[in-house]
Amino acid sequence: MPAQESDEPLFPLPLTPLETFFVLDEKESCPIVMLIELQFSTPLQLPVLQNALDETVKDHPLLACKLVREGERFFWHFDPDLAPLVLTNDDLPLTTGPADNPQTQPFNLFRESGCRFWYVPEETGSRLYVQLHHACGDGVGMRQVLVGTLTRYARATGDPECGKTSRKSSRSVPNPERLRDRNDFSELLSEPPKRSLTTWDRIRNAYYFHFQRPAVLSKPRGFGSASTQQAIESQAIGQPLRHVLFSKEESASIEKACSNASIRVNDLAIAMLFQTFEQWEQTHGGDKAIRYRVMMPVDLRSRRDLNLPATNRLSFAFLGRRKDQCQDIEALVSSVADEVVAIKETRVHMDFLDGLAAAVQHPRFMRWVIDKSRHMTTSVLTYTGDLSRGMKKFFPESDGQLQIGDAYLRNALGSPPAREGTNIALGICINWGQICISASWNRQAWDAATTDQFLQTYASNWRAWLKQRTTA
Repeated sequence: MPAQESDEPLFPLPLTPLETFFVLDEKESCPIVMLIELQFSTPLQLPVLQNALDETVKDHPLLACKLVREGERFFWHFDPDLAPLVLTNDDLPLTTGPADNPQTQPFNLFRESGCRFWYVPEETGSRLYVQLHHACGDGVGMRQVLVGTLTRYARATGDPECGKTSRKSSRSVPNPERLRDRNDFSELLSEPPKRSLTTWDRIRNAYYFHFQRPAVLSKPRGFGSASTQQAIESQAIGQPLRHVLFSKEESASIEKACSNASIRVNDLAIAMLFQTFEQWEQTHGGDKAIRYRVMMPVDLRSRRDLNLPATNRLSFAFLGRRKDQCQDIEALVSSVADEVVAIKETRVHMDFLDGLAAAVQHPRFMRWVIDKSRHMTTSVLTYTGDLSRGMKKFFPESDGQLQIGDAYLRNALGSPPAREGTNIALGICINWGQICISASWNRQAWDAATTDQFLQTYASNWRAWLKQRTTA
């Protein structure tokens, strides 16, 4: 257990309202679990990797905790024996269920920690999958764990100085004591927002969120047929994520077009998602959908949080559009870009955390509300930006790959979890100049081929927008 800097022991540690939400929101059929896929062009040394992970978890104690319930409250209990293992499919299958609709392994947080690593050797390299329960940490926290583990692996396999030249290295050593104030946003709120929300704004937003439910994406026509099954026959069957990657040339053109239009790639990604929703429902849902909603995570970390261990330090914003607002693509892109700016300037995303803080005081009511809000959002979209740029501070680049000791990392992909009523969740990043879109899906409603079909339509809309911008 990490050394304590307070008279009071760090554990048992009460869950924050957001962590409680992730625990109560989970269904066994839809685990609230993030998944990262690291693609290597070389094999990895498993014992060295396990040692590196063991040392990293000492900095991030929530990854070696289980849940204990006391009355209506939940607490993290630290147990070093629960530190995550690097598994193979012989230890525990990465996925279960049919190969054309692989189901990720759920967690029982009352018996085990919420993190697993899987090593999958391949003929031309290997893959490393990292599974993290959202109650234990967010995407930034997962990145901390990955960088820490890979840095220690590199130091043990030929690069003893790995990461030591990074300017952030000394300031970003995790301090477990910081977990006590992981839900303290007083510094963030000490300055007023650039734009204030009126009482009427908050009432309108609450009504929209609770009473104007978004559409649930339909199953495609012919779902489960032989033709649908055949669509993924030649692809990587049994893998828990689906991907679409733009070429480097396409990616550079998209980024340039976004810059010329004074929008961000994230703005385009959200707008194209609304367009794809409407096209999908026109084709597969009988044109019955009325409105759509995208949930967008908002990172709440500041420079002061560089030494915060892996945890949740985020909230969520919700963007919605009616079906008639998804037709004019230029207007849609522009309105999304304006709304994302407004979200940041008004800090409307803090209302979600405020609502959870109030609800957690009434546990039975909170359970009831969560159970009734299964259709919270049509999709989730997480944009992480240029992952490779951030990792270059720790690992040297060689031939378009990152050298990590004796291993070479060629790509890093990931997706947030889907949930009941949210049939697809998307993670978008830029790696070595290439825009990558990864997806997880609700296995009770869709399968891998359906997800591929949606991703292809989504990517086609990006390309159509790019063509329109470059020929205008």
